[in-house]
Amino acid sequence: MRFVAELACTRVPAVSLDTSQNKLNFPGKRTAGELMKMRILIAGLLGAIAMFIWATIAHLSPLASIGLKSMPNEAAVMQDLQQGLGANRGLYFFPHAAGMRDDAKALAASPTGIIAYNPPTAPAMGRQLSIEFALELIESILTAIVIAAVAAGFGRSVAIAAVIGAIAGISTNFSYWNWYGFSLDYTVANAFIELMKFVFAGVAIAAFLAWWSRKAA
Repeated sequence: MRFVAELACTRVPAVSLDTSQNKLNFPGKRTAGELMKMRILIAGLLGAIAMFIWATIAHLSPLASIGLKSMPNEAAVMQDLQQGLGANRGLYFFPHAAGMRDDAKALAASPTGIIAYNPPTAPAMGRQLSIEFALELIESILTAIVIAAVAAGFGRSVAIAAVIGAIAGISTNFSYWNWYGFSLDYTVANAFIELMKFVFAGVAIAAFLAWWSRKAA
């Protein structure tokens, strides 16, 4: 955790490429630790850009709508939700029971579901995209730390990123399928999107780290 905190405070200086010797030049005297943090930050940024591009393409494609259905009598249901919940934004689970015994009775007698309810509000796409990129930057930097620590070749580095993506996709999406009844096709599609985010990030990170190693040698 200390390393991650120090990494967040690292300032990336200007780096030039000496074409005569085909090597990187660093201004001032840099320690091995500073150079390592610098390359991880740059690799993480490139990986985050790759993640963001893939996620944008995936969510603009039919892949993002797999498993999603339109609600019958949507207008009436939305009107009831707005009347019942008003401005109370939140995550609601129904039916809500007091304990396990009551919960079992409720589950046997009525439908169940989860609603992430948002009252009518102005769109905030810019803020949401910024937050999404920030999250992907954190994910990518952490992935770059793991890949740099292993110090493997290009193929193995991408495989490591793919394993991280598989863990991320399975631990969230399939748990929701198991406990909350998310449809299997939706679950598989979103787990695939998550996996490929890390694959593309891994390609960018591994390629940059390999390039850095050649130029800094």
